Amino acid sequence: MTASAPLPSAGQKAGSRPDMISALKLPAAGAGTADFGGYAFVAVDAAPGRPGLFILTKRVGASLYPVYAGEGADLAEAVAAFRAANPDEAALVDTLFVMERSLARVRAHTLSDIVGRFNPPLNVENRTAQAAPEIAALVADRAEGFPGHGEQPGADMTVSEDDLMRLVKTFYSKASADPVLGPVFARAIPDWEGHYQIVQNFWSRTLLGTTRYSGIPFAAHIPLQLKPEHFVRWVALFKDTASHVLEPVAAARAIAKVEHMSTCFQAGLFPPDLAGTAGTGHPRRD
Repeated sequence: MTASAPLPSAGQKAGSRPDMISALKLPAAGAGTADFGGYAFVAVDAAPGRPGLFILTKRVGASLYPVYAGEGADLAEAVAAFRAANPDEAALVDTLFVMERSLARVRAHTLSDIVGRFNPPLNVENRTAQAAPEIAALVADRAEGFPGHGEQPGADMTVSEDDLMRLVKTFYSKASADPVLGPVFARAIPDWEGHYQIVQNFWSRTLLGTTRYSGIPFAAHIPLQLKPEHFVRWVALFKDTASHVLEPVAAARAIAKVEHMSTCFQAGLFPPDLAGTAGTGHPRRD
């Protein structure tokens, strides 16, 4: 397990798993019209050249999750600009919804309200929490700044690149010898030195704000045949390692990130039983 992001919804503490999917009243996949937070949108093949708001969505199970919400004086230009700046994420989008609104102040207010309710993973402003794990498992979440577990808001963090490499090597030394995780890593990682560098780059981006890492880790984990017990052990080993290697604030932020990733990855790898079949071990979320 290398790295990405778990996602509390608005008003929830990090690490909790709220049953809030139905509360958001997400549109059904294939819907031609949709209600996002009380605002009516229409699905279109191409954005019109008129002022308004747009929402790009991704199907997860039977629902459409907002990936990005935006507005502009020319919807066609605004959508094109987003797609040009985010080609990988735009390729994952299933549906484009639009709502025409001529007044700029109305658009700004509406956009703020929608983003605050749904926390689309690619939006930055007006977020109230990290995105729902079902969608952030597929689209890397831009929200890195929400407080971590047990961390005082605004607390100073001291961490260096050497600290991060020590964290990575210490963790994988333990994980490689672990009876649960060891066989997974033995199969999946042919080049340990290269892997160390990739994972250090991830933590450098996460904790230091550098730009060396630009991957989407979830995709690399799909073929590994992971099970929930792998994630339980991964989080436990990482928490123990980070607590010993990093100073307290950095450790808290790193642990919060890994707990977030665990929830996120599992939401993507072990989707809910949408048919309600008993005995699968996955709770329904409808």
